Amino acid sequence: MTGNGSTAGTWVELFARSSLPEVASRRRDEVAGRLKQLAEDGYVGDVAIRTWNKKVPLSGDHDELGEYERFRDWADETGVALEPFFDTRSCYSMESGERGEWLVLPALCLAVYRDGDLDAVYPHSTNDGSRSVLDCIRAIEAAPGRVTQPLESEETEQVDLAEISD
Repeated sequence: MTGNGSTAGTWVELFARSSLPEVASRRRDEVAGRLKQLAEDGYVGDVAIRTWNKKVPLSGDHDELGEYERFRDWADETGVALEPFFDTRSCYSMESGERGEWLVLPALCLAVYRDGDLDAVYPHSTNDGSRSVLDCIRAIEAAPGRVTQPLESEETEQVDLAEISD
C-alpha cells in the first residue's frame, strides 16, 4: 500500500508509558512498527515516539501535564472527552509520604498533527463510544491516500480525524 496524497505537514506522535507489563510492551512495539510503516508508505510525514510516566502529580512542572493540557484543549474544542483514558485520582506519593491529586495517563496515546497544529488525540470518547489508538491506525491504513481526507475502515465507522465526534 502506497500513500498517494501529500503528507507534508502531517505527523503522528506516540506516547507510551515508560514502564509497561510485557503484554503491553509488545502492543506498544506493534503500534510503533505500524506507525513507522505508515510513514514509510507515505500515509504520514513523520512519526515520533515518546515515553511518559504512568502518573504525575497535578502540582508541579511535568512535561506530561503540558501535553495533557494541550490534549484537553483539543478535546474541549472538538466536543469529545479524554476520560476515562486520562484520569485524576487521589494517590500516595512515595517521595513525600502524602496523598495528593495525580493525573493517570493511558498506556498508549496517539497525537496527530497537521501543519503544526494538534488535529486529533487517541484514545478519546464521543457521544457514541470511544476511539482507540488502533482505530486511528486502521483508519489511516484504510485511507485512499491523504490523512486529510475522511478516513474509513471496515472495522470502524467513517472517521474524519479533524471532526472525530461527528
